[in-house]
Formats: sequence, C-alpha cells, structure tokens
Amino acid sequence: MRGSNIFICLVSMLAATACSLDQSRWEGIWRAETEVVQGFHPALEFELHKGPFSDEWGGRWEMAEFMLSGKLYNIEVSDSNIVMGLDPGSSFKFKGTLSRKKKYLDVLYYAPHTEVGTLKFNRVDDWSTKIPARVNENNQKVETWNYQVPELLDDGWPVASLSDVNISKQSLEELFQSAVEGNYQGLDTVLIAHKGSLVLEEYFHLGGRDRIHSIQSATKSVTSLLIGMAFDEGLISDLNLPVQGFFPSYMDSLKTNAWHISLKHTLMMSAVLNWREDVAYTDPRNDAGRMNISSDMYSYVLSRDMAQGAVPGKEFEYNSGLSILLGGAALDATGMSIDKYAEQTIFKKLGINSYYWLPIHGIIHTGGGLFLRPRDLLKLGQLVLEKGRWRGEQIVSEGWIKESTAFHLPAKGFPIKWSKRNWGYGYQWWREVFEVDQREFPAIFAIGYGWQILWVVPDLDLVVVALHHNPYDVDGDHSLNWEEMESIIIPSVLSN
Repeated sequence: MRGSNIFICLVSMLAATACSLDQSRWEGIWRAETEVVQGFHPALEFELHKGPFSDEWGGRWEMAEFMLSGKLYNIEVSDSNIVMGLDPGSSFKFKGTLSRKKKYLDVLYYAPHTEVGTLKFNRVDDWSTKIPARVNENNQKVETWNYQVPELLDDGWPVASLSDVNISKQSLEELFQSAVEGNYQGLDTVLIAHKGSLVLEEYFHLGGRDRIHSIQSATKSVTSLLIGMAFDEGLISDLNLPVQGFFPSYMDSLKTNAWHISLKHTLMMSAVLNWREDVAYTDPRNDAGRMNISSDMYSYVLSRDMAQGAVPGKEFEYNSGLSILLGGAALDATGMSIDKYAEQTIFKKLGINSYYWLPIHGIIHTGGGLFLRPRDLLKLGQLVLEKGRWRGEQIVSEGWIKESTAFHLPAKGFPIKWSKRNWGYGYQWWREVFEVDQREFPAIFAIGYGWQILWVVPDLDLVVVALHHNPYDVDGDHSLNWEEMESIIIPSVLSN
C-alpha cells in the first residue's frame, strides 16, 4: 500500500475497516502489514464483533504508528465475502474475501483520487498497542530495566555513559522501570544527548533504532530549518515577501483573494486566516483534516479568506495549512520538492539517509508527514543546540537558528491542556521555560500529535527525544512529557 494512499485513507481521520457473518469466521482481530517505504511496514488492524441482542456487526480499527483509530461502518457480509464502509458515507471502502481455510482475508480498498489496492489480513490474538513494552530474544516479556551505554555506530554520534557526563542513573531508574512494566503504554523511544554525546537510548513497544517513526507536527520545525537553509543560500531573498507570490501557477485564482500575509507571518503562524484547528481532527469542521483529504492542499489553504479586521503578525493562531504553504514556498524558491532539497542539504550533511516524507497528490506534507529514525531526529536537535553546527561544520547559519527559535509571539491556549504554561512561538519552533529547584531553564522544542517531542535545553547542553504511538492518548497521559522533564530528567542532569 503506497504511503499516499495510507495518508488519504487514514490521516484524514475518516477511515475505518470491517468484516462479518458466522461469528466463528469473523469475530476477532485482523492485521495487515502495509508497505509505506522499503523496510517500514506499519500494521493496519481491525476488530469485529456482533451485538449481543441483534444481528448487526460492529467494530473498530487502529493504525497505531500513524496515531489513528476509528469506528467501523456499514458492514455487509454474505458467506465468505464482506463489504466495509470506511467512513459514514462510504467514500472509502474495503471489499474482502475470506480464504477457504478461514486463515486470512484478501481485501481490495477503494478511496477517492487513488488507485485500487490490495491487502491481506491475518487473524491475530491481540492489538499491536497491547504488546509488552519490551521483550527479549525469546519473545518473553522483560521485567526489569537495566541501563546500557548506547552502541557506537558510524552515524556521527559519539556515545558516553551516564556517569561519564555526571547524570544520575538512580534518578532515571524509577521512570524506566515503570516504562518496562507498561505504565507508559505507547512510549516507543527516549533518547538523551548531553555535552554532545548520546548517553541514553531506550526503545519500547514499537520503537527501534533503525525503524523510522512518525514525528507528526514536529515536521513543521524541520521545515523551518529547510526554509532557513534556502534563506542562507539566497534562494529566498526576503521573509517579508508576500507568501502568495511563491505560488505563480495559482495567481489567476488568487486575484479575488489577495492576502497581506508575508512569508514571515506564515512562519510565525500569525496569518489570521479563517481557519479552525481547535477541534478534534476527526471533527468535520477541522480545516487541517479537510485539507488532508482535498485534491490540492495548496489550493485549499490559499482559498481561505483572512479573518475580518485581523492584522497579520500580531497574534498566534495554530494553522497547519500555513506549514503546508512553506513547502510550496521552498519548492518555488529551490526548484525542487522540499524532501529532495532536504536530501541534498541538511539531511546529507547530517547523514540522514533513511526517512519517509509523505506526499498527498504530489504535494509533500510539510505540516506533519515526516518519518525519521530516532537518532536522526536527535541530530536535528543537536544542530539547533550548537547554533546550526554539526560536528564542527556550520550547516544552517547561526543567525537563522537564533531568529527562528526566538520567542516571537505568546502561544496562548494550545494545546488546551497545557495553556497555563508560558509557551511561545518562533518560526515553526515552540518556546517554554522549565522550572526546577526554583531555577528557570529556557527550552526550544518541536512537538507533534500524540506527543512526538524534541526538546533542546541550551543552558544544560541537553537534547531529548521522546516518541509515542498510542492513538488513544493524544493528551499525553501515558507519555513522557513536561512533568517527567521537570521532575526526573532535568533533576538527573543537575544532581551532580
């Protein structure tokens, strides 16, 4: 299954899956592996059940590594065949045939603007999200956390032990023992770099050193680095240029919808468009979700009107559509899609050679479509920490790092759960201040849906990555977040 098909069917948050008839044939959990890119096979799973007092079938689906889940709709079964509605209106459909031995299900899927594809589902005992946090080589559950120094690889990362850099292992023991016991359901990765070395590398659940992982909206911060690279190279001459000017092929349609919005306003998310992203992504009113299933994401965003009476540059308003426009600006400025530009510039310099950047109808999703290996995401944090340098080489200018990660506007009210915090926004980077032992530690961070987080704490020479996959924990209740940073990780750095 191609990555674009997965995104259209699933990232829109409108997808679902199903099966039914004889309960013994159909009830249970079914799983298919989907090939997004070579070596990366995320699972698509669904469960069927029959109502206790009716003949109607119901169920739900999950695609954990995309942080997606949903209900099943319009299940119709006849003998060994099934038709499954993938949304309430059945715009997305699966049609399946059960094998003679009832061991697997061959499925054709249909979605708007895509080719018909095939998947093979096998019956399994449990959801991927229910697997133990860690298993050994015999596939037995690991009960105890034991610290190990990260392995030295030929990837540019020097390694050191926690004791080498005076980080207290005792302070971390309780956290990672709890993770091994499964109390952080969905936590996949925690990496810590201190004083320029990788000192902690822990994988749980679906995490792995060589497995790329969705970073969701942390993609926006990577996009900012690439806009900075183009600016440094003179391919973008002025951040005050109108952002619509980077879309010449759309100009005829924009004549009646002229904006007074600059590239800088776009970077700062201060463009004040009529845009809703303050509701759930499954809500049909959410513009980001509607954009994701549109036939042309650029057109969808460029067609939005400015909010009446609003002045660009004055207030922050979260808008993933603006991040999509940054990808279009990079395309116009560099003459190549942003993933190819990344490949020839920053990714090449940092040795990032295994990644996936999701396209939708040929448009690279710069708002949340990037998948990276954990060590490579940590490199990008180290690049920011070292003011644009990696292993002594200046990759992005110090000036761009300083300007793009500065506190330009207060980011009030997003996300709602953390609105009490003193959050700020730069150019697609977030700012905050940790408070530990009556001391303040300013931090730069990138964050993505489902708590994919990259923290940079300059005063402590500290970079931390935490990645998750739990589609039922979008608020971070089972994730490593600010509470753990302030109560465990930063104190462990300060302990000696």
